Amino acid sequence: MAKQLTRSAVRIYGALTALGNGSSNVMESLLPFFDPILRQLNGSKLDPNHVAELIRSTYRWNFNADVVEAFAPYLAKQGWVHADLPGNTDTTYTICIGDEDLEPLEAGTIEQSLKDIATEFKKFSEELSPLTSIPREVEEFEDILVEWLLYVEAFSEKSAELSSDVRVDEDGKIIQRIEFFRETSLRDEEHFLCARFVRHIIEKDDGRTEILSRIAAIGLLTEVVQDFVSPVEPVDRTNLVVYLDAPVAMELLGLSGKAAYSNTLPIVSELIEMGASVRIFGQSVDEIKYNLSAVLKNPRPTGPTAQAILKREVLKEYVIAVAQNPVPFLERLNVKVTYRDLKQTPSDHKYFTQENWREIYSKIKYTENNYAREHDADIVSLVVRQRSGGLSQDIFKSHAIILTRNGVLTQIVRRFLRELRPESESCVPPVVHRRALATAMWLRTGMGATDLNIPRRMLLASCERVLAIRPNVVDAVKKMTDAMGDETRAQQLDLLISQDRSVQALMDKTLGLANVVTEENFPLLWQEMLHPHLEQEREKAQAILQNQKKEEKARISEMRKKLQASEESRLGQQAAFQEKLSDSLRQDRIVVVRLCDDVFKILKRRIVIRKLFGLFFAVVFTIPVFFESVGFLRYCIFAFGLLLSYLTITGGRLVSVSIEQDDAIKLLKIIAEKRGLSAKVQQFQISWMKNGFQVSETEVFGDARSSDGSLDLGV
Repeated sequence: MAKQLTRSAVRIYGALTALGNGSSNVMESLLPFFDPILRQLNGSKLDPNHVAELIRSTYRWNFNADVVEAFAPYLAKQGWVHADLPGNTDTTYTICIGDEDLEPLEAGTIEQSLKDIATEFKKFSEELSPLTSIPREVEEFEDILVEWLLYVEAFSEKSAELSSDVRVDEDGKIIQRIEFFRETSLRDEEHFLCARFVRHIIEKDDGRTEILSRIAAIGLLTEVVQDFVSPVEPVDRTNLVVYLDAPVAMELLGLSGKAAYSNTLPIVSELIEMGASVRIFGQSVDEIKYNLSAVLKNPRPTGPTAQAILKREVLKEYVIAVAQNPVPFLERLNVKVTYRDLKQTPSDHKYFTQENWREIYSKIKYTENNYAREHDADIVSLVVRQRSGGLSQDIFKSHAIILTRNGVLTQIVRRFLRELRPESESCVPPVVHRRALATAMWLRTGMGATDLNIPRRMLLASCERVLAIRPNVVDAVKKMTDAMGDETRAQQLDLLISQDRSVQALMDKTLGLANVVTEENFPLLWQEMLHPHLEQEREKAQAILQNQKKEEKARISEMRKKLQASEESRLGQQAAFQEKLSDSLRQDRIVVVRLCDDVFKILKRRIVIRKLFGLFFAVVFTIPVFFESVGFLRYCIFAFGLLLSYLTITGGRLVSVSIEQDDAIKLLKIIAEKRGLSAKVQQFQISWMKNGFQVSETEVFGDARSSDGSLDLGV
């Protein structure tokens, strides 16, 4: 591929920001591709042959002078060419593209964004594998990445030019080697690096995915201009019959991984929504069974299905179920099975004879599997016959097509039918690449010309195919292991190959190249394969530990919550109990106060009695004074008078009219015991205050006399 396209990608990207400003006209959407070509010829006459030659060398499109002339009115409408004879249909044109269109408004921003991405690509590549340690400039990585994005899944007419030779393999066997035409100048390891980096960017999804998707969209548009230029009007309905090739059907069933499923399902769903009939030949159903059985029987399987099983994107039990009978699974997706063989409908044999079948079979050299070659020749023959000789330039009016992801098959069939029927050169071939159909639907069916989901899905699916496990790399490692004669190591290899991360590490370090596996670097490769496995186990252990910590933390938190709830409950109960106790204490104090009042009344009665008794004695001893008395009586009165005088002088008293504290407290205890109130009385400090009892407001403890002489009756 000429570097001119790579260098012009920034300008084309900017012009395609809205893909033709939202126009559904495919030819208008493709005009930005003419910008760098016409700018070289500015001011000169438009020479269709010369422009077609420049376009072919730059973009590798199947362009000729007629196609350039078809674009001329659109170029004139854009203002890039002026008619020399306005109004004349046979006019020539002069190229007059203005300088103001030299750089789109966002070209500078896009150029810097691409440079930033290329800088990260360089760093990513150098860290990925020691094979990429060869010094390269950032500009080289930019060229590599842009070229890969444009041509990651592109096929041209030269793809049908297969070459083969024979060689002797490492075991001394003579084998045939098929050489495929390369659309790009990129080496295998560069393809791998680009796919690895692009998947890395898509998984990060930090905004740069849109830039990569738009550049990939440029590549999608090249497929449209290469195969379907004439139809430009939008399409809403179609009666197209689409037969799924076996690999495409396997993608639709989810057997080739998540990315392939997400890429294929929208296409099939949109076809059904448009009214198309989606079918599959019985031969393709048998091929699905054959392919899946081969994967299940192989101890070291490779390919998309094996990759999907390793990445746990599909269950092995599901693969086994589909391998037994794919039909019900396809019917659930509205894909009907058509059973037909080459002997049926003899009236259609004239459109593709048995001799034609043998010729197309002989041209299918990309596989040594005769069963696969017969399958491809059969379904091509059946679809050509079903077309009944009809040709169309519009893919949605082509009656029947085979949808495949085998670009080599599409080009082989295209070239063969053009040789068979020269008038079919500009018509839609019976075998259409899934990429071309998706692009046509993208621009003509309202799936969204400005929606980048389709380029993004196709880009991710392409990455997965490039990064898939390669049998030759696994075989190279297996040979090294067998050469050691270590059975344990061989078993470990089988275990590691069953781990997606270990296989990915092997592919990363070798960049998918089997010839880099040597005795010198094998121990390092082994460690690299082992490291992700150990790292995965470490992550699992770390995850288990983190879960245990989380569970322990949750348990401690739960216990703290329970303790807090228990404490709050205890405090609540304590408060309630205290309130209840205080209420009970208030009631008990009322009872004790009333008891003290009763005791005080009794004491007061006793004082009254004592006073009356003293008065009685005074009267008794004073009456004889008024009467004549005998000597004995006088002596008695005299003695009583002496006694009273003595008691007065000494401070004593014969009859006390006051109440002592001990007597009052003693009486209180006696009466409290009689009434059964001793326990209540003991709760309070009770003091005798000469004129009554004083009961403390609060409960007291202990049984001791206070410093003021009051008696503490508490216990």
